[in-house]
Amino acid sequence: MVQKKENLRRMLEGQPHEHIPVSFFQHLKPEELHGEACVKAHIRFYKQTDPDFLKIMHDGLTAPVDLGLTSLEELKAYRPIKGRNPYIREYLERALRINESLADETDTYSNIFSPFTLLRRIGDDRLLGFLREDPQAVKDALLFMGEDLAYLSEKLIQEAGCLGIFLAMQGAENGLFTPEEFADYIAPSEQLVLSAAQESSPYNILHFCGWNQIKNQLELWRDYPGNTVNWAVYVEQLPLAEGRKYFGMRNCMGGFDNRRGKVLYSGTKEEIRRETTNILETYRNAFGSTDGLILGADCSFLTDFETERFCWVTEALRQWERERKERQTEVRTG
Repeated sequence: MVQKKENLRRMLEGQPHEHIPVSFFQHLKPEELHGEACVKAHIRFYKQTDPDFLKIMHDGLTAPVDLGLTSLEELKAYRPIKGRNPYIREYLERALRINESLADETDTYSNIFSPFTLLRRIGDDRLLGFLREDPQAVKDALLFMGEDLAYLSEKLIQEAGCLGIFLAMQGAENGLFTPEEFADYIAPSEQLVLSAAQESSPYNILHFCGWNQIKNQLELWRDYPGNTVNWAVYVEQLPLAEGRKYFGMRNCMGGFDNRRGKVLYSGTKEEIRRETTNILETYRNAFGSTDGLILGADCSFLTDFETERFCWVTEALRQWERERKERQTEVRTG
């Protein structure tokens, strides 16, 4: 059997591979946000769900800049300090310790939020007010954050042992910015981070967040470089097969809706098996194979999600693969 890490790399590189990779993500509980408890929570989640790669969660971390700021002057005072930034040191330590424990078993990605995604945590009203008051100051701050996050991305890959980053982006929601404003305010800092990540790894994943269940102007991110694309299939109403074509036939990740009340959250084991089969068959019928597919979801699941349900998907996926191989063998042998 091809080892998990080799199989994932083959898939990401467009080479023949034995299995369709599968991975889901779940937010950490309050008591798991820092230190040893955080590391153990990641390892426990991996052991429980056996994904083809593990995403190191950002939960419990803040941002390179103080998100408690209340004035534009405070934002103007921020400068990137890279390795001396406590936020960066904590994230690198988290990733390094998780990878030291799992390096022989699986690959990891670290979740990096784009500068705008982090800065809007001061509140959209406040951030948009700063933009109206002094657009250049906000653009400068985003670029400074981009420098810190570019440094972090490089170190996560080159020193902490991550295969790549999972770059989560917001800001393209319909009605928030015009394409011209997005290109001016948001894109430069995103591209700063992405450029650094791309120089360090050919395996990065782009995540276009369906923030507040609002559709995005996906064309604003369409040409961003990245190995694999993950978008909110059900928010955007853009199915996997259509989305893969839209993003230039790059690898894609998804299939399941991560929201409460949807089949993976609430369905029976048999309903989840049928949904897994439907996702796989629909994709295969579109392309004639399942190449380019990582089975996953639109976004991370909340802490109240029953983790065992991820295992039901993996079981259904492997059963589907076995049955297909058996049918192919029967056809070849007559």
